[in-house]
Order: sequence, then C-alpha cells, then structure tokens
Amino acid sequence: MKIDIAWLREWCDPEVDDEVLAHQLTMAGVEVDGLASGPDGSRVLELALTPNRADCFSVRGVAREVSALFSATLAANDVKAIAAQGDARRELRLLAPEACPRFAGRVIEDFDPSAETPGFVRQRLAAAGERPQHLLVDVTNYVMLEMGQPMHAYDLRRLDGDLCARWAEQGESLTLLDGSELQLDSDVLVIADEKRAVAAAGIMGGLGSAVGDDTSGVLLESVFFAPAAVAGRARRLGLQTEASLRFERGVDPSGQVEAIERATELILKAAGGTPGPVIDSLAEGHLPPRKPIELRRERLAALLGVALPDEDVSGILRRLTMTVEAHERGWRVSPPSFRFDVANEADLVEEIARVHGYENIPEIPAKWSAHPSAATELELDPDRVRALLVDRGYYECLNYSFLDEESHKLFHSAGKELELANPLSGELSVLRRSLWPGLLRNYRANRDRGAADARLFEIGVCFSGAPDDIREETWLAGLLAGGAMPEQWGARRRDADFFDARGDVEAILGMGDPGGEFDFRTAAHPALRPGRAVRILRGEDEVGCLGELHPELAEGSPAAQLFALRLDAVLKSRPARVTTVSRYPAVRRDLSLVVPPAVNVGDLTIAIRAEAGELLREVIVFDLYEDRKSLNSDARSVGLGLIFQSISRTLTDREVDRTVGKVVSLLVEKFGLGVRK
Repeated sequence: MKIDIAWLREWCDPEVDDEVLAHQLTMAGVEVDGLASGPDGSRVLELALTPNRADCFSVRGVAREVSALFSATLAANDVKAIAAQGDARRELRLLAPEACPRFAGRVIEDFDPSAETPGFVRQRLAAAGERPQHLLVDVTNYVMLEMGQPMHAYDLRRLDGDLCARWAEQGESLTLLDGSELQLDSDVLVIADEKRAVAAAGIMGGLGSAVGDDTSGVLLESVFFAPAAVAGRARRLGLQTEASLRFERGVDPSGQVEAIERATELILKAAGGTPGPVIDSLAEGHLPPRKPIELRRERLAALLGVALPDEDVSGILRRLTMTVEAHERGWRVSPPSFRFDVANEADLVEEIARVHGYENIPEIPAKWSAHPSAATELELDPDRVRALLVDRGYYECLNYSFLDEESHKLFHSAGKELELANPLSGELSVLRRSLWPGLLRNYRANRDRGAADARLFEIGVCFSGAPDDIREETWLAGLLAGGAMPEQWGARRRDADFFDARGDVEAILGMGDPGGEFDFRTAAHPALRPGRAVRILRGEDEVGCLGELHPELAEGSPAAQLFALRLDAVLKSRPARVTTVSRYPAVRRDLSLVVPPAVNVGDLTIAIRAEAGELLREVIVFDLYEDRKSLNSDARSVGLGLIFQSISRTLTDREVDRTVGKVVSLLVEKFGLGVRK
C-alpha cells in the first residue's frame, strides 16, 4: 500500500521528519518498505501490512497509528452529513444478514457527466499507484484509500429496481467490469437487483451496471461484509482486488454511512447533482460483537517483564482510541470497531508493548533449569544424515508441501488427490504424496541455467490416505543426475546411473545399521523406468524405493536417478557391536553361475549367506556376462566371490570346499541354475 505523506500529515502531523516517521512505524509493527517519490515528486510511504493490521489499510488508519506513537493530535476531519435534496432512493435488502449485516447507499441524480476529477484526488491516487479513470470511480477509490471503506457506484439507468445482498444461485452467471464471465457457486455472495446479479460482493462490480462517460445518475454502495463470507472467494475466482483484500481482513462495520457522506461531498463539489436520502439497512444482531476485555495489572507485568505506571498504560490505550475503565485489578478495555485483531488480554499487552517501544523494555536474563535430553544409540540425528549427503556432493532443497494436480499425478498411483480447500494458486492446489516432483523441478531449473550435473536431496513431510483421513509421514528423497564424477582429465565422463544412486542409498542405510541386511527387490513405479526400479526392504518392512526416472518424464535430458526413504527407517539405529579382528588368513572361492533371467542376484546372495553360516564374511559380485550364443539361452553368467574367515583358527581347504558344495547344491536345487566350469 502506498500513501502520499502530505495527505497523511493532513490527518496527523508529528514534528518529525519522514525518515523518523517511517522508522517508528516499522518499530511498532506497521512495516514500511521504504520512502519513494510519486509521479509529481511528492514523498510516498510504501507499507507492507501484515494480515492482522487491516485498520491501517487507509490514510486515516495510519494517521491513528502515528497519533498513538508520537502522542500527536489527530485531526478531526469530521465528515458532515449532507441533507437530502430529493426523494430518489433504492431499497437495500439483507437476504443474507449473516454475511452482509450492513448495506448503506444513496442515489445522486442530475450531476454533470462531463465533470473532471479534482486535481488533488488525481494526484493522490497516482501517488498510491492507482490510475485515475472517471470521476465516480476515482471518488470511490479515493474514499477507500482515505477511510478504508471500499465502495461501488452503479449507473441508475442500468439497475432494475431495488438491490439486495444474497447468496448466488448455483451456476448463476455474472460478467465483471474486466469483461470476464463467471459461473458462480452457491457460496459466493452477490449484490443483485430484481432481475440479476450486478456485482460479486466484496470483489468486483458487474459490467451490466457499470458507470460510464454518460452517467448522470448513480447509486453509491457502501457495505460491510463478514470477513468469512468473502475470504478465499477472490483467490478462487482469480480476482484479488483492493476491495477484496480489505473485506477479507475486516473493515470498520460502523463506517459505511460516513463513507457515503464523504463520497457525496466530493461528487457534489466536482459535478453538482441532487442527493437523495442515505439508506442504511442494518441487521445489528449479526455485526461483530466488541465485548470489553479485562487487562490484569499482574498479567501485563508478567508478559512484558516490566511493570509500567498505571497512567502510562491508560494513556497508551486511550491514544489507540480504546475505551478504558480502571478497577482494582487493572483495566476493563473496549477496543474500537475497526480493530478486529484485538480480541483478548494478550492482544492488549502486545499493543502496549509496541506503542511503549520494544527498545524501551529492559532486557532481563531468563532463568531456568536446563535438562539435557537423553542420548540414545537407537536413533540417529537427522543432521548426521544431512552431513553425509552433503559430504557426498548433495545440496539440500526446501520446497512447498503443495503441488499442481496434473504434474503430481505422474508420480504416484495412490488414488484421489488430496486437494486444498483454499489453495494459494493453481500451481499449489494439492498436498504432495512424494518429494520427487519438487526435486525434479529444482533440477530442471538448474539444468535450464547450464548446471546439468545435480545431486539434490530433501527431508520433508508427505501426505497419504483419503481426504477424510489424511496421514503425515516424513521422508528423505534424493535426485542424482549428470556426471558420476566431476569433469577431469584422468577419466572419461560417465553419466551417473542406478548403481551410483544405490551406493548413496546403501551409505545412508549403513549409518544406523552397518553391515545390515537390506533387500533390493524389483518393483514397478509410475515415475520410474520399468526394469530399473526397486523397492527397499528391511526384513518384511518396506522402507523406500529407488530407480531411474521414466523416459516420458525425462523430457529428453540424461536420465535422473531417484530415491526415497522413510526417515524413521533411516534414523533407526542398532547399538554398536564390538567384533574381534581376525588374525587368520581369509579364503576365497569363486563361483561362475548360469542364472535364469527371472532370478535376482540379491536372492542368490541371501540364500548363500543363510547356507554358508558364520564363517562366510562377504559375497562379492565380480562379473556379469550375457551372450545368447555361448550360453544357449537368455540366462546370464554371474561371477560371485565368497570370502571365508574364522576369528579363532586357520580354515582348511576341505571344510571350505564342503561349505561351497552345500551352497552350490542349494542354489541348483532352489533356483534351477547351472555352474560353469
């Protein structure tokens, strides 16, 4: 939001320069992005308001804040009521009082349609970043900036009868001022005449009732909409406007008639005309209640860390236009109608702290008893996993937990998407079930900028289940693409492949369970290339998956390798085990096996370990050979090295050969393979 500082100083003019004014506002929580120059050289205050400070979405609102911070006089600038000079009127009915409890309006007839917007209005609108357009539009925008109350103007000739605020009928259509046509849902509030909807309430007016250069009669509208009735609708419709921003955060429910009077004053001065009576339809029982809040003296001191004099507390609250009544325990405070963010005792304490000045509250060292958490060998620290991956050349990524529906579907087959009820945008409309889409997007962004080699990882929450039963689980995912090693003269370039990624996965899993038995089983995954995808098992527990990105998702670039691991499985650790280093020589026996294509080498190694017993130290796959002519089949020749060693004695050839014979007999019987001589 941008404000002409000269306009602000008409409302409240503390004896400080613009830089001090901006700094003090920021220190008090009304963040100032900077000071800039307007089109005519005027000084402009640029504000970055947080959602809770809806009261500062106007010049008068910021002036109230300046008055409280500098103890400066707030100019009265009272808006005088303008007496009706004619009888023209339109009735304003509240058909959805829970959403629209106040609807004010006034008819003005016979003004000069060729009248121009006053120069000071045009200048202040331009300084705020608004483009001056037409007297009626400019006046309503000016009043919104000055008083915080959005307004709308309807051409009288284009209205059919009286107006009402109601919920839209399902599928009802409305053409907006920007020419877009909406098909409305039944939870969207509209302003309608006796035949059709003429505006999307709190968002934008309709084209069919818009004012133009020939408009000589107008109905001014000034409404209070409940924030919950407007929130999210503009974003859903793709129509975030200055009006919707204010209505979503809350406008003053007592300022509608005053805004009508101010707009009437500006129109009459510029173009003349005959004003009718102000119509103020009110459903008082649906207005936001503003109940008194009890502020306890002891509670204030406890939260602030310092006891302030009673007169200082009362003075600050009154400068914030609150009604204050003192009693023996503290104060009973009634916030003004425009402060939606002040709802409880803690809010009052925050108001006192920021106006008093955080820098004026002394620093007192906290005292507490430190109780270190118990260390355990049964679980790794996630930072150790991060450090391992960084040491292996990976970079950590942080992505949103939301994705667009279309691209996300490509990475899972878990049923219906978990859609957000109020997404930030179309690209962030569903909860992620996988970390891979975000990592792949990070990789492509880097690749498109010339960084084709990538090692990326992320630790984050993924969501599963049905929309009515959503479960959260933390995962570790990684992406490996480009060269397997940095470019160098000593070795030819080789693209990273499945086995490079598997090596990284085994290093991660080996942190908590060195020498542990993890099983890699062939699997199918919608995002991974068939035949190059595996699921990772620890016993019968599936802890993750690994594979090469499906060619249809690779978009012609070198294939990326992906892995995903459940973080709880990664962090699970076994206590350290002390083993004796053998002083006796190891014995190696090599087997050359003709393995049918349906048999996994991993199954062979598991069977060998089980049969060979505790003397077997290691199984090494040292050779893989495929040749249909020499093998007379689709089978593969796999070379396995079996390493035997005892910690207490030297093994004899006879007992090693006997163990190897038992292993071979088992493999032939169980897997139907052959042994090459």
